[in-house]
Amino acid sequence: MSRSGVLDRIDALLATVSDPAFTAIYRGEPLALGGTPALAFWMVGRTVDFLTLSDVSTTANFLIRAYFRVQTSADVRENLELDVWDAMVNIDTALRSDSDLAGNCTDTNIGTASAGYVELGGVAYRTVEIPYEVEIYGEVTITP
Repeated sequence: MSRSGVLDRIDALLATVSDPAFTAIYRGEPLALGGTPALAFWMVGRTVDFLTLSDVSTTANFLIRAYFRVQTSADVRENLELDVWDAMVNIDTALRSDSDLAGNCTDTNIGTASAGYVELGGVAYRTVEIPYEVEIYGEVTITP
């Protein structure tokens, strides 16, 4: 199991999403976007699940966010809602296809997807946010 392997595998799974066709996948919360739709994921926390006399098992919490630039055209805005829904379903499908991230974790859990808006650099974006948990049993070895 490997933390860098977890990140690589999340990146690879998100890259399989083709509808909508994302222009980029960012590791880390972007400060600006070159094009949309775009995807980003980053770590938001880490908790200890349980410990034994010899190791500590943890859950790493990530946020996956899709960005869609808001347009003034009513027709484009209406089509955007289908993209938002497709993103929710297809990101979920991609992540569920490999629950142990190629052996780099024990298990994963996908949280409830939500939609919203965010502003980056004065530009409004429609967003999809999906919480994602990565469980790693025995991540930390306790040495007596």
